Amino acid sequence: MKFSRQSRLLKPAEFKLVFQRPIRSGDHYFRVLARANNIERHRLGMAVSRKTCPKAVGRNRIKRVVRESFRARLAGSRTAGASLDFVVMPTVQAASQSNKILDESLAAHWLRLTRKAGNHNAADRQDRLRTQK
Repeated sequence: MKFSRQSRLLKPAEFKLVFQRPIRSGDHYFRVLARANNIERHRLGMAVSRKTCPKAVGRNRIKRVVRESFRARLAGSRTAGASLDFVVMPTVQAASQSNKILDESLAAHWLRLTRKAGNHNAADRQDRLRTQK
């Protein structure tokens, strides 16, 4: 599966929506924020700062690992629950880790956030049903 333009967050407004009320996941290497979107696919955005990794080579490596992990596990997949917009922010420790460790960390984040989003949506539906009664 290709990492297409439709699988990316492109506009600042799209990032801002994710930052407003996100579902969060974090560890030593990444902080990942997610929020349900109204389209039928997952999308990815990245915020990799110079503070995280001063050299462009390192920042590009991290972005490449994140894109590949997302593409392999989530891009193009249809979910029973909501589709999510993800924003990935690496920590300083991510720059010194191997690609394998970073990929394993991201795999755990994708799984954790998709599960949380499913539970979050189910709770929202139950709240709406209670208020309608």
